[in-house]
Amino acid sequence: MACTGLLDRSWFFWGALLAATLVGAALRLHGLDSPSLWVDEFFTIARSGREPLHWTSAFGYAPTRATLAWHGAELGRIGLDNIREWQALGVTERAARLGPCWIGIVSIPILGLAARSIVGNGAAAVATVLLALAPWHVYWSQTARYYTTEFLFANLFLMGFAWGASRGSRPVLAAAALAAVLAYLSHPTALVVVGICGGVLALGWWLRVPGIAFGRAAGCLTAVLVSCAGIYGVRELAGGEWGGLGSFARQGWDPSLAVMILGTAYRVEMVVLAVGLLSAVWLVRGRDPVGSLMAAVAVLTPFAFFVLKFRYPVAPRYFFVCLFAWLLLAGIWSAEVDRRLAGPRSGIAGLGGALVLATAVAFSAFLYAYDGAGARERWRDGFDHVARHASAADSVYSVGGRFQASFYLERDIERLPKGRDSVAALPPGSWVVQRTRGGAAPRHADLLALEARYPIGGKPWSWVVNVLRVPRR
Repeated sequence: MACTGLLDRSWFFWGALLAATLVGAALRLHGLDSPSLWVDEFFTIARSGREPLHWTSAFGYAPTRATLAWHGAELGRIGLDNIREWQALGVTERAARLGPCWIGIVSIPILGLAARSIVGNGAAAVATVLLALAPWHVYWSQTARYYTTEFLFANLFLMGFAWGASRGSRPVLAAAALAAVLAYLSHPTALVVVGICGGVLALGWWLRVPGIAFGRAAGCLTAVLVSCAGIYGVRELAGGEWGGLGSFARQGWDPSLAVMILGTAYRVEMVVLAVGLLSAVWLVRGRDPVGSLMAAVAVLTPFAFFVLKFRYPVAPRYFFVCLFAWLLLAGIWSAEVDRRLAGPRSGIAGLGGALVLATAVAFSAFLYAYDGAGARERWRDGFDHVARHASAADSVYSVGGRFQASFYLERDIERLPKGRDSVAALPPGSWVVQRTRGGAAPRHADLLALEARYPIGGKPWSWVVNVLRVPRR
């Protein structure tokens, strides 16, 4: 029997939880208004204003709506047709992002406490610290979208389902079902986690895994599916706002399975992924029901979305919900290493694995914070340059930044004509602001390249916002 390690001690968990919450809050609040608005954030702001969705689709926008109102924004006058007036109406990057940011911050202690009940002090402490530092979670906490809300409730469902199924607790399973419905109201892709849990439960029943309350757990999943089907029906009768995703489904970019897997691996962090895979194999071979459930959610999420992409639009950001399962797997492995090395002469040697994980993730968090652009295109810097140097008579063109131009320049702009040499055909003195990958520079123009690196997971690529001025002849 392994000894109790340092990570398993109660004081260590509470200390780690407090430190993780404080550090996580600092990381998420730092530079909240620095990154330029991403195109999807404009839809969030508009749907928090005078273009609200039906209640069946609006839950995920509630945090942004609340903080916009708290900052005094005139919500009744905010829409996509008057973006150039938004700043005068009280819209700022910070006001729009503060709601999702606070959801991200409170997720750290809430999920840490929920995890403690099913994996113990040590694993929960490590997972909580890694969540606080995880750049992927920091990124979405600094984005005016619904992903931190979906993440919180989807993982509360996962924790509650694991606890309730292994102990047969009806109240906990009922709470898990409620969390799943709230996750679905945030974004329908949360049902992937529910589906994987259902598959694991069915496999456990077929293998006759002992210690699982199969009937009660199946009842929980049935309640979730019935509730979500009812919400879907009401949504369709109300006009089916999610039908607007049809245009997204017709986009040219279609991620392959390799892109989905590697994209998840980079964002989870390669070190965390490697340790998580070791932990998953160990837990599945040992037929640990809770650990096997976490392993299934962590590993199968990209594959589940790969199957779904043949019918529904899929983007790698949807895999964000599986991040905490990976962190829990890494935490379980670290706690087990700590126990096996524990003893009168080992001192803190058992902490080595946890320290390596935390250092790797902290380094990526440092890169994210140091970059200052929030891993987003630097549209604001580009349009600020134009505002400082362009005259009122100069024409301004943009590719891919139409919403940002209206917001930051507070004026209407022209669309860049199609064609390989379209810049050269523009009137002399015209300004062009466009996005390229990796710093590719168009010809026939002076260039200011504003690079925004995407350091999450150390993947070496970047977006560059190019500011060009057609030379005067």
